[in-house]
Amino acid sequence: MVILAALVLLSAVPFAQAEDYNPLYAQIEGPQVVTTGSVTMYTLMMVGGPAEAGAGNYSYKATLTGDGDTSGSAVTQTGGPSTSGTFHLNLTAPDQAQKLTLTIICSSAGGSQAVKSTLTFQVRAVDPVVISANIMNTGEVAAVNVPISLQVYQDGGWQEFYSTTIDLAAGESVKFQYNWTALDLSPGEHKVRLVLDPNDEIVTFEGGSSVYETTIYYKMPGYDWVNTLMWVLIAALGVAIFFVWRRPARGKKKR
Repeated sequence: MVILAALVLLSAVPFAQAEDYNPLYAQIEGPQVVTTGSVTMYTLMMVGGPAEAGAGNYSYKATLTGDGDTSGSAVTQTGGPSTSGTFHLNLTAPDQAQKLTLTIICSSAGGSQAVKSTLTFQVRAVDPVVISANIMNTGEVAAVNVPISLQVYQDGGWQEFYSTTIDLAAGESVKFQYNWTALDLSPGEHKVRLVLDPNDEIVTFEGGSSVYETTIYYKMPGYDWVNTLMWVLIAALGVAIFFVWRRPARGKKKR
C-alpha cells in the first residue's frame, strides 16, 4: 500500500506576531488508495504556532468531497482543542469509486495569537478484487500462526502482494477475506492464488490442496460498461482446508 505524507508550511493570520513563535507545520499520513466502503485511519500532526509557545491548543476542521456520488462517505470532522497537536481521523470511503479530496483547516492558538490555514490531501477510492476463503480445522489440536500468502503471476513468476497468519482452534471454521487495491497491473488477464503454509512448516493437509488459484480480468475489451477505475471481475476463492496436526518442531523427537 502506498503511504503518502503531505507537508505544508502554514502562514499566520494578520493579527498574529510571527516573531513570538515558530512557524506552524502540519502533516497528514495515511494510504493514498482505499477501497470503496472501507474505514481508514489517518494521522494529522501539527507543531509550531502560538500553541507551541505557551498554554495554547491545536485544533482542526475537516471536510471530504469527491468527483462522483459520495453516498456513504464520512470523515471525522473536528478535533481538539488539544495541546499535543496529534489527531486521528477516520475516513469512510463512499460506495462509488472516485477521486476524493480531504480538506483540513488547521489551527494553532495561544493567548491573543492564532494561526489558521488549509491542508488538502488526495485519496482515490477504488473497487477491490475481493479474495475470500473458508478455512476449517477438523483436527484435534489448534493450528496457530498458520501463514497465508496471496500471490499474482507476473513477469514470469508468482509474486506475493499480501501475507498474514491465522489461528484456528480444533474444530473451528473461519472466513478469510482480503480486499485487494492493486492498481499497477497491466490491462488483461491475471492469475491470482492463495497459498496456505507456503513453506510447509506448520500443518499437514488432508482432503484438499494448500494452493487455490483463480483468474481476474482487468480493463479487458468487452467490459466498456465498467468504470475504468474498477476491477471487472470480483474473484472469490471457496476453500475447504483440513488441518490435521501441527508438525513437531524440528530438532525434537517424539517420546
